[in-house]
This record gives sequence, C-alpha cells and structure tokens, in this order.
Amino acid sequence: MKNKKVWFVTGCSKGLGHALVNELLEQGYMVSATSRNKQALIEAFGNESEQFLPLSMNLADEESVKTALKKTVLKFGRVDVVVNNAGYTHLATIEEMSDKAVRELFDINVFGLLNVIRAALPIMRKQNSGHIFNVSSLGAYNVGPLSGPYCATKHAVKALSETLAMEVKQFGIHVTDVKPGFMRTEFFGASHKTDIAEHSPYQDLYDENMDFYNGQNGTQAGNPKKAAELYIKVAEMDNPPESLPMGTDCCNGIREIALNTVQLMDEMQAGKTAIIQYRLRLKDEFDESIIDKWKSSQGRMHIHSIKRSCRYP
Repeated sequence: MKNKKVWFVTGCSKGLGHALVNELLEQGYMVSATSRNKQALIEAFGNESEQFLPLSMNLADEESVKTALKKTVLKFGRVDVVVNNAGYTHLATIEEMSDKAVRELFDINVFGLLNVIRAALPIMRKQNSGHIFNVSSLGAYNVGPLSGPYCATKHAVKALSETLAMEVKQFGIHVTDVKPGFMRTEFFGASHKTDIAEHSPYQDLYDENMDFYNGQNGTQAGNPKKAAELYIKVAEMDNPPESLPMGTDCCNGIREIALNTVQLMDEMQAGKTAIIQYRLRLKDEFDESIIDKWKSSQGRMHIHSIKRSCRYP
C-alpha cells in the first residue's frame, strides 16, 4: 500500500464518483473521498481507516476545500491524483432558468472545480508530480434544448482543462479532461434539477425532451465500473492523454461533430475559392474584351472602379 497513489475525489456519495472510490479501495489505493454529507460516505464505504478518509466538503466554499486537502496531506502525506467529479445538471430553457439557479450551477460545476485546483496545485508543485482529472462531458461539444447553462459549464471545464495542462506541465503535473457519455448512474434521477414555469410557452419542448431524459435514467449504456477502471489505468500512465472520451456514444458524438466541422470548412474553402476564381475570370474577361473599347478618361475611371471590385479579399 505504501507505493499506491493517494487519490482525492469529489462528489463520491453516488454515481461515477461512488464507482471510482469503490474500485480504488478494492485495488488498495489510498482515498480521500468528499461529499456535502460525510455520513453518506461512511454508509457507502465504511468508517475512516488506514486507507480511507471520508470528508465533508462544500465545493462552493474555498476555505472548506482547502481544509479538506490539508486533512488529506496530514493523513496520507501527499496528493497524487485529484478527480474533480462533483457536478449536476439543471434542465431548463434559458429564458425560464433563474439567475440564482444558473449561478448555483456554475458555483459547483465551474467555480467549485477551480477551488479544488487552486488548493491542490501548491501541494503538487511541491511534489513535482500530480494528475488532475476534470470531468466535462459530451456536453462540452454538443448541446440540446434545456441544457444551455449546463453545457456552458462543461464548455468552461474543457477550456480550463486545456489551458491548465499547458500551464502546469513544467511542474510534472498532468491534466486530463474526462468526457463521459451517458453512464448508468442517478445523473438523470436525483442528480438533476428541472425548472418548468406554470403555463410555460415551452411546454411541448419540455415534454418531448424530458421524456427522453427520464427514459435514459438507469438504462444508460455506459458502465461506471469500467469507467472507474479506465481512470486508474490512465492515472498510472507515464504520458496520459489530455482528453479522455468515455463511452461509444461520446466517442461517436465527438467524431460526428469533428467530421461535420471539417466538411463545413471544406465547403467554405471551396466556396471562397470559387468566388476568387469567378472574380479573376471577370477581371481577365474585362481586360481582354472591354478595356480596348474604352478610350475616354471617364471610361478609364469606370474601368478602374470595376477592376477594384474584382479584387478578392
């Protein structure tokens, strides 16, 4: 156990975080698991032990996060891997989701993640090693009705992860942006909120999309145990990837978006080329067949004006 890495995982009382902590403990790693409710962690994984430290932590409170990491170092002596797993979704149209609800969502999904990163980095820099996993989502690439603010948080996590990887590489610290597809967790059950205004003009949109989301709950294709095993495998790599899609649905979704983007760029480039060629052809035809016919000063000025309009950007 002495050679096993020390993991600090947020959002562990259920879902993917729960599956990851289970797998880590089974494989003999030392784990500091956090949740808003410490008792829920004890009920899920047992009391504190030589290998396990359950901690109550409020992600939105920077001092609470710092205290949790200090307790982890005090018990285990170091922090090798941080998993910013905590997060939730709030489904609502942009018009009907309140300012308070949007800010609460960003407090956990983005600013809470930043609180953990800022508290963990001094520890890892001192060690000259470490690995931070930030959980974004397929929602960092793809959006849908009712998911605007949630997907905005995941776009933010993706951007922060990519930037952080460039900044901390010099200290021997790795950063991986994890993009899970639909996992068989409570994500579409207890872990999500919904706002539907009474007599909402979006009622049909809600009905259509909530039928889909509710139908996903508990039937998602992704296996949390396999995802947990993949986390551990990547954390043991000497050169881990900076981007980690999880699940065939996520991989296929990102691939489709990438292919569509390439196709769009090709079409735009082809269109631009066609415009340039058309303008050049006009210029050549103009030079050959018309210029000689215009001898007057007024004609030359008109020709000059038309030739300028044929220049491509």
